[in-house]
Amino acid sequence: MTPHSLNVAIIGSGLAGCLAARILREQHTVTIYERETAKAEAGAAINLGPNAVHILNSVDFDRRRACSIPVTRVLSYNKQGELTHESIHDYVQEFGTDWLFHHRVDLRDELLRLATAPSEELGLTGEPATVRFGARVVGGDVDEGRLTLEDGEVVEADLVVAADGIRSIMRGPVVNDDAYITAQPSGSSAFRFTMSREKVIELHNGEVPEIMDSSKSGTLFGVYALDPTERRVIMYPCRNYEILNFAVLAPDNMLKTPASSDSWSAPGDRDEMISLFTDFPDWVLKYFRAAENIKLWQLRMQDPLPTYIRGRTVLIGDAAHAMTPHQGQGGCQAIEDAEGFRLFLGDHVTRANVPTILEDFDRVRRPRASQIQLNTSQAMARHSAKEIYRFRKFNFTYHGIFEELRKIKESEKVGQLDHGGGEESKRESDLHSAVGICRCRQCQTDS
Repeated sequence: MTPHSLNVAIIGSGLAGCLAARILREQHTVTIYERETAKAEAGAAINLGPNAVHILNSVDFDRRRACSIPVTRVLSYNKQGELTHESIHDYVQEFGTDWLFHHRVDLRDELLRLATAPSEELGLTGEPATVRFGARVVGGDVDEGRLTLEDGEVVEADLVVAADGIRSIMRGPVVNDDAYITAQPSGSSAFRFTMSREKVIELHNGEVPEIMDSSKSGTLFGVYALDPTERRVIMYPCRNYEILNFAVLAPDNMLKTPASSDSWSAPGDRDEMISLFTDFPDWVLKYFRAAENIKLWQLRMQDPLPTYIRGRTVLIGDAAHAMTPHQGQGGCQAIEDAEGFRLFLGDHVTRANVPTILEDFDRVRRPRASQIQLNTSQAMARHSAKEIYRFRKFNFTYHGIFEELRKIKESEKVGQLDHGGGEESKRESDLHSAVGICRCRQCQTDS
């Protein structure tokens, strides 16, 4: 190791942890501590907006390996089956790159490859990250960069990256406020399942439905109750059109048995799912009746945190800013977080100034992700697709850690960091004040 090379410990090998390892391996010695004993990744499909895809492009992300599907259309229907909104966008022209659909396993596998593949394969200097599976972190000293594993081993690090998800072991010690230790129920739960291409075609009497037609661009279908229940069904293809993904959202107070807050993969009841959506089109219920291996989990959200950093430790991904899927930005913000570790590349980096560099990380990432958390909370209460996607421009526009930090510093010089208002709830006002969220019109709506 050189004076500019750090010993980095990353907790968690999910999307945020793997991409953080890919960035940091360019200069530092990186070890990922993963509590699971194998590289299993839970979940179904995930979509990534251009704000995240720009970052993936910069690290030679292989779309072929990840089975990516570019998206250009969003079709929205009401519960009578009537088309209420059609959005067609050339995202490359508008935002400089694609909006992509993935199966979460495929995406995680590609990010893990980027973190651990031989350097010569990726054209990098430095050593690949090491992943220690079955290494559960049970505590540590966030100021000193010290971790304690379940077997009693103590790990010393110059930088600790807590990418350990919504139930982060490090959130409490970093924030030091009991109010933020546990993410709170959002009031909704999601039934999740996937269906094979063959099964979908069978349900359509041997015909390939539009949503699975690989000769056309990727399309997201949404069916909305447009009533106070805020029920909705979201479906889109992934894995090169080999799988159709379903997310079926319903309020907790309509469920016979509330989703478990202790498991993200509890079984869901098909009959109950159908009973909650009997007023939806039969072409939706046809999929429900054929669904297998349904999962049900309670959607949880975190109020914006007052800090992501303490000492030598930083929270990223769901550990920092858990949010519901209503804006499709949870994974995107994790990827933006990981890109922020480019602040740790260069000859200015030493063990002594890690806390100072983390302050710049926090100045950029926390206001941005906190704003998207609040926008997502608003999107939960929106009935129409047009309202739900009103923050798209803000969400999809991000210029990377260095440019965003430059803009913040320039704004501070002229006193424009907080530059505008409009009415807001007292809760949102308090949160804005606590975390330094920008309240300008651009951040609050799509122009």
